[in-house]
Amino acid sequence: MATKPTTGTKKAAKKAAKKAAKKPKVDPLLEVAWDVYCAFDAEDATPAVQYEFVDGVLATAADRGIAVDLDAALPCCAQVLGVEPGELRATYEGHVRQMAAARRVSGQAGELDALVDLCATEGRFGDTFQEGAARALADAWPRLGAALGQRLFAGRKDLRLGRAGPFATLAGFEAARDVRWLELVVSPDCDLAPLAALTRLQTLCLSGKLAGYGALARLPKLTTLEIEADAAGLAELASLPTLRVLKLLVAEDVPIAGLLDLKQLNYLKLLAGSRPLDDVTAATIAALARKKSRKLLLAEHEGWPLQLALTKRTTPGYVEIN
Repeated sequence: MATKPTTGTKKAAKKAAKKAAKKPKVDPLLEVAWDVYCAFDAEDATPAVQYEFVDGVLATAADRGIAVDLDAALPCCAQVLGVEPGELRATYEGHVRQMAAARRVSGQAGELDALVDLCATEGRFGDTFQEGAARALADAWPRLGAALGQRLFAGRKDLRLGRAGPFATLAGFEAARDVRWLELVVSPDCDLAPLAALTRLQTLCLSGKLAGYGALARLPKLTTLEIEADAAGLAELASLPTLRVLKLLVAEDVPIAGLLDLKQLNYLKLLAGSRPLDDVTAATIAALARKKSRKLLLAEHEGWPLQLALTKRTTPGYVEIN
């Protein structure tokens, strides 16, 4: 005859079942690492990704009030990135030493070589140099631009310096004579004249200035330009005879009628602010659209493109004409 379970046995079994049903405890630091990894959009664990991922985990943990040092963070970082902890430590600490070496000799003998060594690693998102190295490069450029240009730019066909921070001067960029694609940030008063030496340049993505684009007229192969402009800067674009593709950002108070002078354009992506759709704006867009081979892309969220009395279609985020 089966023995009936006692009350104590029932309680013990219930407690054991409840304990087994509990969710496993999540390591808060590992959770931070996975959150940061999601922000990295599953990039391959290149050296640049490793540097910035560890820094991101340390910073995010601090923001969440989790006290952690490098020794504690590295195992979680390595697990999430799928690399060996020892490899990750060597990569990260090597980069830290290079950054420290460049800072120690800033403005002194040896700075040039230290910066060249620092810039040996490619950055994320196709950047030519890792972000920390690129920022150090921009800071040192007023002192060492000519020498750095010769050491780092000669022979390159692609220079992507969009995360380098603003360059105050471009003297020394003449060394990039073979470059076809250039991305960079400059200070508002930076003279673009040195770029006239880049006679093979085809695509320029430039931020930081609103005007002063006249020097670009001396670039015989420049077909694609991405810039921000005021009224004076927009007027200067008419002097660029080879320009075919323009990605333009203007403030909502900047008239866009000057775009009609760019008769050679085949593609225009225009971000013009949440301006009212006045007669001049409507007439300008209508005139641009008359060239059926010219594609116009206008920002849907700005509102006014949706009010245009033109044949158009919407694509994710944009109003497309032609």
